[in-house]
Amino acid sequence: MKNKIDVVINGKVISLRSDESAEHMQKVSLYVDQKITELKNKNLSAAVDDRVNAVLIALNLADDYFKIKDRHTALDVTNQKLTGNVSRLEKENNELNEQVIKLKSELEKVTTEFEEFLQNFDQQKAQSDIDEENHIIPLSKAGRKRKAAN
Repeated sequence: MKNKIDVVINGKVISLRSDESAEHMQKVSLYVDQKITELKNKNLSAAVDDRVNAVLIALNLADDYFKIKDRHTALDVTNQKLTGNVSRLEKENNELNEQVIKLKSELEKVTTEFEEFLQNFDQQKAQSDIDEENHIIPLSKAGRKRKAAN
């Protein structure tokens, strides 16, 4: 569907037809008109004919285009580097998460072993306290006392 719009460029009304939206055509026309005004303000076009002015305007527009294109290319390169960094960091993050899972498992195992050790220690301590209260001397202690007495 062709859109039609009348725009003013360099003081002249021009009818445009395009598949682009009216807003887009207006924006482009305004940009071209601003470029023409810039050239006039710099007095670069005062002493030359309309064809040379058109070439100067085209050169200015082409200059803007290539600057933007170069910037776009630089941004693409930066984007590719960042994408590579993201991939590397995601891989590193996955490896670190695997290490965390492994360490948590080891910590649970060691914690369980330590709790069992404490429980056995407490049971042995409790038994030892009971034996001392009842004046029961374990065989190994009794044997040492007899040897010491002799």
